[in-house]
Amino acid sequence: MNTESIRSLLRCVISTCALCLSAVTSQSAFSAGLSPDEIVRRADDVRCPAQSYFMEVEVVSTGQDEPVRLEVFTKGREKTRVNTIAPARDKGRKMVMVGEDMWAYVPNLKRSVRVALNQKLTGQAANGDVSRMRWWGDYSAKQESEDGKSWTLLLTATKKGLTYDKLRVWIEKKSFRPIRAEHLSLGGMILKKTQFGNYKEISGTVRPTEIFIQDAKKQEDSSVIRI
Repeated sequence: MNTESIRSLLRCVISTCALCLSAVTSQSAFSAGLSPDEIVRRADDVRCPAQSYFMEVEVVSTGQDEPVRLEVFTKGREKTRVNTIAPARDKGRKMVMVGEDMWAYVPNLKRSVRVALNQKLTGQAANGDVSRMRWWGDYSAKQESEDGKSWTLLLTATKKGLTYDKLRVWIEKKSFRPIRAEHLSLGGMILKKTQFGNYKEISGTVRPTEIFIQDAKKQEDSSVIRI
């Protein structure tokens, strides 16, 4: 190889390294400007409106004869009412959430009973999956890793009585859309896996209208929350 060929090869290598360094530096600068807490806040802005809102929810679960249909009324960040409108046997059942406390009115008992956010609603869906959907303010966030497209964050509950003790979530960088999540035990065992999809414009923002929740061990056991 002559001297000119060596010089050309060196110029090519240097240019390639410079481009790679520029891309890494640019990405690192973008990431460094956002704390994990801010990433979670922006992801919550995508997932659900910050203030009061109403939504109709359908939950379809494997092994269930018919879907569960709900009306969800949220006022601010701490109050939610959930009305069951189907199936017929559960029609009239109501749940009220105030902070981390929740009560259910059962028509055939004609009284209210205390329930938990992490208590099973139907299939793999818990009460808190429809009544307290936010993460920001409920969980502390720590960045575990990132790539060119997303951040991976570990969320740890800062309050007692929340739906999940820990979550590992993947957030898309360019849009702050949640991609998927793992619901963890205190010891870090994966209990459920969730995917967010079918994004549509709702209340001025493109939001996920389907949440697929799957048992981590029995993958055939799953629920789809449709909004």
